[in-house]
Amino acid sequence: MENAQSILLRQGGKDQLLADFTALSEASTLDGQSKYSQRPTMEWLAKFITAQSGGPHKDVALYELCHLVYGVANLLGEAVLTDFFLSPTKATPANYRYAFNDAPTSSSVELAKGHLRIIYDDKHFDVRFGRMPMLGCLYEFLCSMDDFSYFALFNDLFANLITSPISDASLRTCANALASHLRKYRIANLSTAEADGKFVQVYKFLQNETEENHIIIEDDSVLDFWCLHNKAKDYRGYRTVFDLFSDFTKAFDEAKTLENASRAAPLGLNMEQGEIDVADSDVLNEGQDEWANPFCIFDEDDMQDIRFFKKTSERGPIEALMTYGPDALRLPIAFLRYETFGQVQAGITNDLQVGRGNASIQNRISCENVPPYQERVTQCEQILDHLSALQASSLHVLAQQPSNVVEFPNAATEIAKTAFSKMKRKGFDDAALNDTVNAENFARAADGLVKLSSHLEKYIRLLKKRDLEGQFPKDCDRFKSQFSHLYEEALS
Repeated sequence: MENAQSILLRQGGKDQLLADFTALSEASTLDGQSKYSQRPTMEWLAKFITAQSGGPHKDVALYELCHLVYGVANLLGEAVLTDFFLSPTKATPANYRYAFNDAPTSSSVELAKGHLRIIYDDKHFDVRFGRMPMLGCLYEFLCSMDDFSYFALFNDLFANLITSPISDASLRTCANALASHLRKYRIANLSTAEADGKFVQVYKFLQNETEENHIIIEDDSVLDFWCLHNKAKDYRGYRTVFDLFSDFTKAFDEAKTLENASRAAPLGLNMEQGEIDVADSDVLNEGQDEWANPFCIFDEDDMQDIRFFKKTSERGPIEALMTYGPDALRLPIAFLRYETFGQVQAGITNDLQVGRGNASIQNRISCENVPPYQERVTQCEQILDHLSALQASSLHVLAQQPSNVVEFPNAATEIAKTAFSKMKRKGFDDAALNDTVNAENFARAADGLVKLSSHLEKYIRLLKKRDLEGQFPKDCDRFKSQFSHLYEEALS
């Protein structure tokens, strides 16, 4: 999948935006680490800037940020605000949580294990620690836009928010002001004409493929479009076309309810003027519903003492599936082709770049050594078994903790104990049972394991509904034919 900067480029990001984004992307901690992870944090920011972050309101993250700013100032003091967001500290949920360790109590802000709760107007709003790396990154980007020309302005907006009595109105006022300035920045620094042109091309293709007056996007639509257009430079790669259809599908689904990024609706309550009520459940769930790769939990520094996955055999084979998330499930056969024949094409491209020779390229073009689709399903099922064993092992660790108050069934505890004893790898030993910090890591991992298993199960289930055995030889023939035409000049 494309990296963060390519998201901006595809949406026509201009030099100033690219410079602002690159500077933030290269921000580092005192020990030389990247302050913000490229995935998901910087990719999320790129999608937010280009109004692709999903949900019925593109700027709802600004509303979340206003809550976080108020919460930080209320508990830690206004003087700490800049240091909280701009200090050279690794942006992880654990570090943000640690910043509140010695915070005093407050009547309007409560500190919970997994979130910060802002209380006002007889209601509350929770900002999750897992969300804070994105919101912190957004804060720093807003302040640094146009070489920090907005820094003083946004500081004044936040100062007014902090010093005013907390209310829904004050939060909306601040969020709308931020959104207004961000819209102007987008208009000045984004040109989506190229992306729009590609969407029009896809739309016309789908119209021609459909007899009735409506659009139908199917797995074969991606392959058919690629076969028709792969001589063009922009569509030479099948994976590129899959990405295009994924973006188009999301944009098409949202087109009836979303405003263009340059005319984003403000956060308010006046429906006649096109304003959107943030209290709407869909708006509030935007952050929670937005897909994030569950593997990100296991990439955090304090999780490295536990070897949950072997990179090549247990994580690598489903990494792309977890990166694409719902896009892979929306078009499962198209994504299976992405994984299988997209890898073949990537190999051909690599052979050409390093000058490996015609024999290697011709072998790839023949598709004779491509593993059948059914092998892919079997591989996924084996990884699913491993995920089940990890969940059981995590249960065993948590059940042994003195603080545990949940009484698990005897059968479940025995299964969990057996699974843990079979895990002959780093972090799965008696020390894990007696280490409180390690136990907390297993607790955090449990959530990621559930999400990984659920997504993988859905993918397997969708694939099993298809005639993979009959489909595979047909796809082999079709990709072989297309590869032969695409690379005939390189082989001559």
